[in-house]
Amino acid sequence: MISEKAVVDKEVILGKNINVGAYAVIEKGVSLGDNVNILPFAHIKGDTCIGDNTVVGTGALIGEAPQILGCKESCGAVQIGKNNIIREYVTIHSSSSADKTTILGDNNYLMGFSHIAHDCCLDNSVVICNGALIAGHVHIYDNAFISGNVVVHQFVRIGRLAMIGGLSRVNQDVPPFMMLVGDSRVWGLNLVGLKRKGFKVSEIGEIKKAFNILYRKNLPLSKAVEELKQIPCEKVKEIVDFLALSKRGISGPHKSSFLEKIFLDYPYFIRNSIPTYDIFLKTKDRRPKTVDQKIT
Repeated sequence: MISEKAVVDKEVILGKNINVGAYAVIEKGVSLGDNVNILPFAHIKGDTCIGDNTVVGTGALIGEAPQILGCKESCGAVQIGKNNIIREYVTIHSSSSADKTTILGDNNYLMGFSHIAHDCCLDNSVVICNGALIAGHVHIYDNAFISGNVVVHQFVRIGRLAMIGGLSRVNQDVPPFMMLVGDSRVWGLNLVGLKRKGFKVSEIGEIKKAFNILYRKNLPLSKAVEELKQIPCEKVKEIVDFLALSKRGISGPHKSSFLEKIFLDYPYFIRNSIPTYDIFLKTKDRRPKTVDQKIT
């Protein structure tokens, strides 16, 4: 089902059961797998391969040249796996050279207006929320969750099942299973994510030990890693392996300045201690009844 108003180059490789909406543009060099759905006004170009059952939203742009000074046209590639949802006006840029590739794995969900820059690698089941900006060469591991309007510095790595809170700035690596809020600061564990993935209580307990060693004992990283190696847990070993590959250093707690405590730390803790939903229910019960409610 290719709209008469769509522009599809004759050399585009099309799988079975392809849908292309009106005013979509698919240029030479693109390859689409089976059951791919391209919504209106999407633009796919360059050496781009999109896997089966992927949806490309309205106005999305995939395969554009990387935003590098002096680079005028795409010279690399984009590889997108299966079962991805790429929502409206998402931008995904090609790699910076022909020997590299911007990669999205399988089952990823990229929400509206998010941006994936050149040479990034998203593994599987990653969620990128609205307006998040992922700079070049970033590696995001399986099941990570990036909240809205987050900005991630180039060459950063975000570990498996890590969660990045909204409006955060990430300029150093985030170890697996951690929750980051604010200016590249790790506040705790992504407990909701761990429970949803079926982590055992004992495993979560060992990860908490690892968190305390990394972020509460004020140890040099080398000594903290030595202590982590003494914990007999595969999940903790995953953290150790992640740390061993870090080049930018890891995000961590900073001693807050007075202004940070006032404007960042205290409001965060206050927001999380207010029983918002309970207050809402009580307020709802106190509202004056309408005429119809009084009659009944």
